[in-house]
Amino acid sequence: MSTKDNQEFQNALQEIVIYAPLLPNPYDRVRCVEWVRRLWGVADDNLESSKQRNLYMQFLRIQVRNNFLHSVFLLPPPPENDKLSPLPEALGACLHRAMPSLPRTGPIAPMMKHSSPDGRAFISAQQISGGGVLCYLAVSPNGFDN
Repeated sequence: MSTKDNQEFQNALQEIVIYAPLLPNPYDRVRCVEWVRRLWGVADDNLESSKQRNLYMQFLRIQVRNNFLHSVFLLPPPPENDKLSPLPEALGACLHRAMPSLPRTGPIAPMMKHSSPDGRAFISAQQISGGGVLCYLAVSPNGFDN
């Protein structure tokens, strides 16, 4: 995991530690601790898992700061051996549970991202409906922050 991702995770964790005891519902406090433990246990050996972990952690931080847990954090976290689903998919599933009349969301089409070893080039490709592919290439003499 990059230093920036690690620092972002640590900052969110520090805020959650400060605000979690102030949650008015004791069950929310327990669920918050369960989610923090689960997110702490996510392997950070690749960029995708660390980004996913940070998305969940930032979303949890926002909710804890506002003294109210909702959506994915109303349920216990998945077991350690299960992979966390991407946050947009998890939020889509929560929305479907709340409103069953909405069409069920499936897995989000995978997106390929890659940075050059020196950090000066970045390419991203994603499949689009209709059978095409959207590609984005960026090059910078100073590099990009990932």
